[in-house]
Amino acid sequence: MKRLPRHKLYDDAENMFIEQGFTCKAISELLSISEITLSKWRSDYDWDKKREEFLTSPYQLRRLLQTELAKMAKGEKSNIDADGLLKIQKVYAAFEKASLSIPVIISVFKELDNWMIDQDPEKAVEFTAWHKKYLIHVAQLKSE
Repeated sequence: MKRLPRHKLYDDAENMFIEQGFTCKAISELLSISEITLSKWRSDYDWDKKREEFLTSPYQLRRLLQTELAKMAKGEKSNIDADGLLKIQKVYAAFEKASLSIPVIISVFKELDNWMIDQDPEKAVEFTAWHKKYLIHVAQLKSE
């Protein structure tokens, strides 16, 4: 992968494009970076793919759902048809229910604990006690 540009406003430009939805032209006007440079960054560093991933994250799906449901509650027309909204709501509910399995959590905790022993053995013992409490908590939630 290409090394990121050293331009002091690269991170801002990337964020504006990916997360804020600005066009290269708008970013160019606001940050005084040429559109050619921005287009090159967009192409070379997969800004379009990053934007798509950002827009389809569970957080963004939740925001979309909330916005559309608020419109409907006000009597406004939704930008999404009712069937589409229902489908999105079902997918979102699946995201909400999804969680890591207990064996995966245990595996991650084991790796962390082994690393922690080398860093600070006393803290590792303290962490292990908290890990056990967390696992009990997760088990209780899953059994409800």
